[in-house]
Amino acid sequence: MPFALVLRCLQRFHSLAETSSVIFRKRVFAHPSSFAAQRRRDPSKKMQLTLEFGGGLELLCDSVKIHNVNVETPKGAQQLAMRDLLVWVQKNLIKERPEMFIKGDTVRPGVLVLVNDCDWELSGQLDTTLEEKDVVVFISTLHGG
Repeated sequence: MPFALVLRCLQRFHSLAETSSVIFRKRVFAHPSSFAAQRRRDPSKKMQLTLEFGGGLELLCDSVKIHNVNVETPKGAQQLAMRDLLVWVQKNLIKERPEMFIKGDTVRPGVLVLVNDCDWELSGQLDTTLEEKDVVVFISTLHGG
């Protein structure tokens, strides 16, 4: 095989390798405004969440500890806040004795709330905004005796 042909093949291979490495290194990020526009088009977007109940709170939900739910964002709201989720939980999941879970517009004292393993008191409590596939855990720290 002539040397020029070998050299040409190596140059092509090298240019292909450079092109493919650029393609593999390139990362595509969507602009946040595109998500906002998409959300505006669908005002009743459903958000998939995982809700877990423990420490006895599962008894208020037919003894089911883990619930994979789709919650609609409220009309006129861009995001789902914890205050909206608590209203939804009270209407749709709590089957008996809601006073053991809700007091006023928040959870009763003694109920630990974790959003993605972080105490909700660190993220704004009722104003905590939720995102798709978040995990919200409610654990009662009160025990009878």
